[in-house]
Amino acid sequence: MFKNYLKTGWRNITRNKTTTLINLFGLSVALVAFIFIALWVQNELSFDSFHKDAEDIYLVQTEFRNEPSSITPFPAADALKKVTGTKYAARMGWWPGILKTGEQMIDEKKGIAVDADWFKIFDYKIVSGNIDAFNSDPHSILFTESKARQLFGNVNPVGQTILLDTTLFQVRAVVRDNPVNSSLQFDMMVPIAARMAHRKNDVTSWGNASYRTFVKLNTGTNLSGFEDKMSHYIKELSGHSDLSYSLQPIADLHFDTNANDPAFRRGSRTAVYVFSILALLLLVTASINYINLTIAKSNVRTKEISIRKITGGTSKHLFSQFLTESFLMCLLAVIVSIIIILLTLPAFNEITETEFHLTLASPLLWIVSVAALMFTVLCNGIIPAATISLFKPLDYLRGHTIVKLGNVFVRKGLVVFQSIIGIVFIIGAITIYKQMHLAQTSAAQYNRSQTLSVHLPSTLVKKFDYDQQKINQFSQLFKNELRKYPSIQNVALTSGSIEGGMNSTGIDGWYWPGQDTSLKGSVSYMTVEPEAKKIFNVQVVKGRWFNNNASDRKNYILNETAVSTLGIHEPVIGQLFGKNGEDTGQIIGVVKDYNFSSLYNKIEPLVIRNSDNQLRMEIFASIQNGNIPQGLAAVETTWKKLIPDAPFSYQFMNEAFDNLYKNDLKISKLVWLFSCIAIIISALGLFGLAAFVAEQRRKEVGIRKVLGATVTQITAMLSKDFVWLVVIAFFIASPVAYWLMNLWLQNFVYRVNVNGWIFLTAGLAVVMVALITVSFQSIKAAIANPVKSLRTE
Repeated sequence: MFKNYLKTGWRNITRNKTTTLINLFGLSVALVAFIFIALWVQNELSFDSFHKDAEDIYLVQTEFRNEPSSITPFPAADALKKVTGTKYAARMGWWPGILKTGEQMIDEKKGIAVDADWFKIFDYKIVSGNIDAFNSDPHSILFTESKARQLFGNVNPVGQTILLDTTLFQVRAVVRDNPVNSSLQFDMMVPIAARMAHRKNDVTSWGNASYRTFVKLNTGTNLSGFEDKMSHYIKELSGHSDLSYSLQPIADLHFDTNANDPAFRRGSRTAVYVFSILALLLLVTASINYINLTIAKSNVRTKEISIRKITGGTSKHLFSQFLTESFLMCLLAVIVSIIIILLTLPAFNEITETEFHLTLASPLLWIVSVAALMFTVLCNGIIPAATISLFKPLDYLRGHTIVKLGNVFVRKGLVVFQSIIGIVFIIGAITIYKQMHLAQTSAAQYNRSQTLSVHLPSTLVKKFDYDQQKINQFSQLFKNELRKYPSIQNVALTSGSIEGGMNSTGIDGWYWPGQDTSLKGSVSYMTVEPEAKKIFNVQVVKGRWFNNNASDRKNYILNETAVSTLGIHEPVIGQLFGKNGEDTGQIIGVVKDYNFSSLYNKIEPLVIRNSDNQLRMEIFASIQNGNIPQGLAAVETTWKKLIPDAPFSYQFMNEAFDNLYKNDLKISKLVWLFSCIAIIISALGLFGLAAFVAEQRRKEVGIRKVLGATVTQITAMLSKDFVWLVVIAFFIASPVAYWLMNLWLQNFVYRVNVNGWIFLTAGLAVVMVALITVSFQSIKAAIANPVKSLRTE
């Protein structure tokens, strides 16, 4: 019997090619979106859960004057080991460097230095070598599998030596690549003892916080009690009564959107919830399309169903038959979707910045695909099968059709529901675009795509034996070499990036007359050269910018927020100002506020100085319009001339800016992508309902044509109902979208307004799609021969 169901179902699928292609396309697109979203959501929710005893692992956070930070001083880990409840504690510090092996030279940016207990807290799969050997020698090095392959090919690197900056290290172990659901991504590890050889002062310093500290507690430890003991003990040791410490579960690390530590990959829990709902909605709406189109086209099978029932076929047999047809259609859609997924996976990985590796043998792919198949079969099969199988032969003899037995209002409601989804996501996509545009316009106003930065390698620090004056002199030499090229418009040295790369210290680290010593908070600061204004186009609102006179080296420029936050009285220009422990200068200018961090954070007080008191290893160059290849070649030539022992490394500032909003830009791309899919599926739903109405009213259309109605009049008559459906959807979707977008915008300190034109644009877009889609069926019905629709059998 089942074999017969399959044959009959396949025959009907291949016979109705147009209906099959429409259903297959809609279901396949929805399944591709569903499977991709399911993979992404599963990956996001499983971040860092692969570590054994992950529920007992925490990141130590320092709270200074109610401002949490994941940066801790070096002695904190040793102190934690003495607090009851601690099983293991380990530090992590960044160690980027230049790797050299043979003729190969690589600028390794994903290097870290770790304690021996690091491997007792976190789990790594050893490919070759030995962790004990790695921990036993400060000059050991460990690579991930892909990095080892890049450096040594297919040869086992364990036991081989490699030059890291100016020191030889021996490869002791190779581990599996970091899982895509790991907050911490690295390619190289060295023992932290190697780092401390150059930072000996950190060992006892409680004032230099530049390490991330993780702790693994004994199972069952009371977290609140442990935090109290930890904070009390560290305050006693450090002498900093204004410091407190807390623990963040590693499971919460990925979704901590308030933190801006670049050491960890961040995500959005809100985005996970939204996309999870979207995945189900896309699958449901595609199923609605299938139901509408299947029932709309079922009149041609009225005679078949009636004959089957008269000859003894039961409703159960017919139900099984039509359910089998739905299963075949869904199976075809799953097969097509898997092919599309395997072909488009690289593009999806690029958008989401993940590294999913799926093959036909991947269990995860088949688990999600089978779940999607079962879901769509239930959604697509039961309603059409029940509706068609319950049709009575007597109704056919009376001239009734299956279509007339359907509930048109329910189907119209389902189409309204589809349109709501499309409108909500169009509004969401436009709002996200506006917010990202605000981020760009609220930052420093300069041509990012024509400006690049070069960070001089750390090998120079060791080459000049940590002599700050010699390092700054070399930076000046590099700058002067660049100025010789006509394609380079301006060059300037700074101590950090003008966007997201500044130093920060407490307000009490500065001095000015009338200072309020009770002020809390932090001040961002950097040193620049006078030429920096020509590159970054910083707007001076009071006073002046730096000049090249030596007397200006002690002076300061503040942003508007610094003036108001610090309470500097008028006249601001000429006021004494300085950093504790350094020469005091004057405030010579005030610059307009710009957001140098991100829209998630309030604009902080900013202090700018033209001074040699800091290392200036960041070189910015603006390239003349249209001369990017020549300008880039000039920078590379200068690099190879002056720093031949380090690989050339640079970054355009538009790339640096995008990194500040990496997660939001990723979500923006996904929203645009799935908005398009939602509109396509919604259009298919309208197409299905238009086919339904055209079939239902074919005799009416025939009579109207006989009585003289034109094609335009009939098309307008059939189309106006659908426009009303979209209008109804618009009024329902608008408040929903407004609420959702305002909920998302609450994450930003500075945000756009959700204006009325956004809603109008989304509504008009969906109306246009609806008219184009419906007009096809309406015109087809209007130009049909009325004789065929009025003929009786």
